[in-house]
Amino acid sequence: MGSTLGAVLIAGLLVVMLTALVLWWLVPHMARRTVRRLLTRPMSDTLAELYLSVKSTPPADFLYSSLRSQTGQVVIRPMGSARPAHGFDDLALVPAQLARPPLSEAADVDLSMVLGRQAKKPVHASMPLYLSGMAYGLALTKDARLALAAASGRTRIPLNSGQGPFLAEERERCSTYVLQFGRWMWNRDPAILRQADMIEVQVGQGAMPGNAVIATPGEVGPDIKQLMGLSPADPPTIHANLFLKEPNQPTPLKEVVAFLRGETDGIPIALKMGAGQRLEEDLDVCLEAGVDVIVIDGTEGATGNAPITLSDHFGITTLQALARAVAHLERRGRRGDVGLLVSGGFREPGDFLKALALGADGVGLATIAMFALAHRQITDAVPFHPPTDLVFYRAEPRIPLNLDQASQSLTNFLESCRAEMTIALRTMGHQSVSQLSPRDLCALDPEVARLARVPYAGDPEG
Repeated sequence: MGSTLGAVLIAGLLVVMLTALVLWWLVPHMARRTVRRLLTRPMSDTLAELYLSVKSTPPADFLYSSLRSQTGQVVIRPMGSARPAHGFDDLALVPAQLARPPLSEAADVDLSMVLGRQAKKPVHASMPLYLSGMAYGLALTKDARLALAAASGRTRIPLNSGQGPFLAEERERCSTYVLQFGRWMWNRDPAILRQADMIEVQVGQGAMPGNAVIATPGEVGPDIKQLMGLSPADPPTIHANLFLKEPNQPTPLKEVVAFLRGETDGIPIALKMGAGQRLEEDLDVCLEAGVDVIVIDGTEGATGNAPITLSDHFGITTLQALARAVAHLERRGRRGDVGLLVSGGFREPGDFLKALALGADGVGLATIAMFALAHRQITDAVPFHPPTDLVFYRAEPRIPLNLDQASQSLTNFLESCRAEMTIALRTMGHQSVSQLSPRDLCALDPEVARLARVPYAGDPEG
């Protein structure tokens, strides 16, 4: 027995030594051969081509090309564009220290927002945030929508209906209800219109500026179609243009606004659009139509089903759009009587405050609100399903969302934002969010300084 074990050990040792000897010779030989091939042969004959292909074609683009090659269909991507662009990270807030003292840690700070000041029934919110339109059935599940509504009610900020059908339960739970009206046949009953605290006429958004969207009949369930007033065989359709009677008869914005004022009792009428290079022309149409609030979605704005080309290659950034919109409204002498909301890519309180300092009255949250909803339940989805399965209506299989946990998580997120904005305003020496101005900003990039009309941090004040 002992001799057998000794033989096995000696044999194992010989194998290890032989393997080490082979590797000692083989590794340098293969390394020299590989380097020689890389430096002497055409790239197309070596693995260098794979490296360079990955460098020139990012993994996401490779994935998109594969999906196009497989199906021949339009590639749809949720969540918005990830392409780099100048944004709010290129701005910094200015602290008050000696030349201007900060407020004490106990000083009261007013974060409230008022929209439609000229309207008979302005909208009041506890802070300058709102939950952007994410449609029931076309984007989110019913539980996700109700969780958004409950968080709206707890934090007293507006909830936007999105393009989906009116849902009575969410109207009951939210504090302020903004109903989208636009390029679809549903939500036109006067009884529905009169339940809104503000109506937002929607002509486009960041990821999908002004295009038609036709959902296949099987993508939307019968309960949602019933709320839309559609038959089981009808595809829910969002048309390209505004209309009042027939989709093939576009209606000017001014007539749509007049119609909505006639159907409602003095609530603000807003207009939402995606930001493009002809922004000033679009703003003039809004002003001529007499809207109370203008909502601008930068190209970072997401949606649940945008074709990649529209999301990545159309529009201008939120920062560019906001700076240009404020400048144009000031030139027209209308900045004081028209509310201005902005959305697209906002994630945290510092960026909210920067947008407010540039001239926005409020900031819309969407993607980050969905992640906040899913916070406590993400582990129920990963690693086999994406977290969005918790909230997206068309996700299959869908992971059930705990409504109460989701609404509490979003409420916590929003209250955390409220606390941080309060601290930041005290740090800038302000008692109210309305006191913010471009003087509370500096730019870390000269081009952003020119665009935003704020000082460049590399130059001294004065």
